[in-house]
Amino acid sequence: MNVSNGQPLHLSLDRLFDTPGLSGPVPAMARYAPDGRRIAWLRPADDNFERLDLWLCDLASGHSRCLMDARDLGKERSLSDEEKARRERLRVFADGIVEFEWTGDGNAVLFPLAGRLYRLGIEEDSAPEPLTPADYFVTDVRIGAGGRIAFVHDRNLWLLEADGTLRQLTSEGGGSVSCGLADFIAQEEMHRFDGYFFAPDGQHVAFLKVDEAPIPLSHRYEIDASGFSVHPQHYPYAGGPNAQVELGIVDLSDGRISWLDWSGEDGEYLARIAWRPDSAALVIQRQSRLQQRLELVQIDLAGNARILHVEKSDTWINLNDDLRLLSDGRQALWSSESRGLRRLHRLDFESGQLQPLTPDDGMVLRLVDVDEAGGQVFVEGWFEVPTQRHLYRVDLSGKAAPERLTPAHGSHQTQVAPDFATFVDRREHLTQPPCLEVRDLGGSLVAELVANRTDTPSHPYHPFLSGHRVAELGELTAADGQRLFYRLTPPADEHEGPRPVIVSVYGGPGVQRVQDAWPPLIHQYFARRGWGVFELDNRGSGNRGRDFERPIHGQLGAVEVADQLLGLDFLKSLHWADMDRVAVFGHSYGGYMALMCLAQHPERVRAAVSVAPVTDWLLYDTHYTERYLGHPEHNVEGYAASAVEAYLMGLQRAGPGALLLMHGMADDNVLFTHTSRLMHALQEAGVLFDLMAYPGAKHGLAGRRTGLHRFRVIEAFLARHLEGQKGG
Repeated sequence: MNVSNGQPLHLSLDRLFDTPGLSGPVPAMARYAPDGRRIAWLRPADDNFERLDLWLCDLASGHSRCLMDARDLGKERSLSDEEKARRERLRVFADGIVEFEWTGDGNAVLFPLAGRLYRLGIEEDSAPEPLTPADYFVTDVRIGAGGRIAFVHDRNLWLLEADGTLRQLTSEGGGSVSCGLADFIAQEEMHRFDGYFFAPDGQHVAFLKVDEAPIPLSHRYEIDASGFSVHPQHYPYAGGPNAQVELGIVDLSDGRISWLDWSGEDGEYLARIAWRPDSAALVIQRQSRLQQRLELVQIDLAGNARILHVEKSDTWINLNDDLRLLSDGRQALWSSESRGLRRLHRLDFESGQLQPLTPDDGMVLRLVDVDEAGGQVFVEGWFEVPTQRHLYRVDLSGKAAPERLTPAHGSHQTQVAPDFATFVDRREHLTQPPCLEVRDLGGSLVAELVANRTDTPSHPYHPFLSGHRVAELGELTAADGQRLFYRLTPPADEHEGPRPVIVSVYGGPGVQRVQDAWPPLIHQYFARRGWGVFELDNRGSGNRGRDFERPIHGQLGAVEVADQLLGLDFLKSLHWADMDRVAVFGHSYGGYMALMCLAQHPERVRAAVSVAPVTDWLLYDTHYTERYLGHPEHNVEGYAASAVEAYLMGLQRAGPGALLLMHGMADDNVLFTHTSRLMHALQEAGVLFDLMAYPGAKHGLAGRRTGLHRFRVIEAFLARHLEGQKGG
């Protein structure tokens, strides 16, 4: 039954954060086997949505089964510091099996669990076989040609030969030095999570040696339930030095290491590394300190460097993973936002010519795969509406328009089969939580791996469907004429008089919140509580191209807030919206936005919930901050105007207790210092505010119990300010 006494079944916070997850068995990391006959993926366990198990489908038979239940491998040991940091950067908050790789023959998968590497055959009766010693903690596993496996252990790079022999490839790792690991800036801001790279022929491994010693050592005080600990951290504050990065190549035949000079005249960041298909040279992307120059550089094994392509901008250049070197070694696929929206090009290294393959009114979001023999490229992006994400087939010659392959509407994350005949599609839309399907290139369904239909009585969310409020998509027009998209979840009792509105905001670069995708179910809880939820992607948000982002260059928290106010103007037109009862809620950049909206316009915002906010950009890292604000010495006014403390008078006018600050006390990304400094400033100014700090919690404030407690606090705070009562 979906109703109780004629009313929708009550959706409690406890149930929202309980097992099984209400969004169902949401799939992750779906990958074809090398022969294309099978697909493996991760999905949350039925008895614990925070644990991921490994599943397998044989496409010929259509049979799916759980290949590895993570519980069967026993209790997990504590993660290493490197692995904890890596997962935090990857936003991986689950336990169990969180990543895997197919072996080259497709007969087994490799996966690390609790720091040990296992091999598991795909036969029904296979048992996992440990490949690394129990006292090793492996991180970042990669498979090379000939069955060789590399990994990082104890801050050094190791090799597991096909016969099981272990070789230590580097020995300089330790202390401030790591070999084969991507550093903090690379992972968190450049989204490069790899620190080493197998040559296609398997004879060499390129790796990065990172020394953080040039970054002054600061101390982070992590407070947990039992006390506190002091963590020395080389945190690269804006305007300060970065880590020293060296590029080495190991010859696997004899273990000798050669070092390549990669930086050139003004190369501050080694952003991307790839091997040429013939394994004769590396092709790297090096980026200037202010990220206004990006060079594509070829470096051969003898160290000879040649610049292949240069891109410049008067604001900044967004990095991507769309470089694909073609087999002839003289051409590559390359995407660029140099004319506004990101287009895919064919780049000729000899002539330097760029041939566009996609139209200038569409946005390429990801290069998925290339079929050179078939003359086709597969990309994800939008060529119609920015709230959609589809898979397209693009003509490698550039003579035909992109052809959409994914059906209907929604958001699609895909992988194309090795024979380019089918693709696996992680599909979702406003009323469909993520499901997993296999389709042929004509769009016909080949296999349904994870249906995840909420209208099925066994689905966890099915009992709550009758009270579900379907979100609505719409658009507004910014002051400069650009299109702003919003997603609105109306309250359950919208016809019973004016209702409060929660503005759920992120608002920062690199992120798109408003999509035709399954919204967070906390919005359903708020809607049943009688509060509407409004989301708007302001200018500066991601996936909309250069021109949509660049208005924030030089000052943060100005254009973004102006666009959110435009959203409030729109809400006035709704019959149910009470504009005297508006609250703003956000996490990370969204926490910063919640503060700035309240501080700049307390007459329009009654309350704000700010979670893990940046409060002063001088306290954030080099690569991210300087991309938008430049070097602090050259933009003193911009940094000052972007800081929350510049608007303390607005927080005073907001009234007693209008602000709730929340922060993890072990946050190594947006340091707790951001909140503690704002706390001090508020106290000095006599501003009353609420605070909830989480001992031991990192930036994501991950975990079921933390999430449940956090939203109980948020609900009680919002109820007090929007309804004058305690939360339920």
